[in-house]
Amino acid sequence: MTAMEVKQQIDAMNDEDRFFAAAYLQHLANEQDDDRRAMLTGRMNRMDEGRKVSFETLLGLHAELEAKGL
Repeated sequence: MTAMEVKQQIDAMNDEDRFFAAAYLQHLANEQDDDRRAMLTGRMNRMDEGRKVSFETLLGLHAELEAKGL
């Protein structure tokens, strides 16, 4: 399939299908991004070490930010 054919297919999609296609393309790009993979691995390692935020703490932070209009 040529790039022009892909463009025509995307142009013919409804908004929901176009959103899905965009999300899928971003997913493919993310899978190939070594820097992003390293960042996520680091985050997972920190979580495995116990450096996590409880759901209750997260709700409290969310409420504080909402109160500030953020």
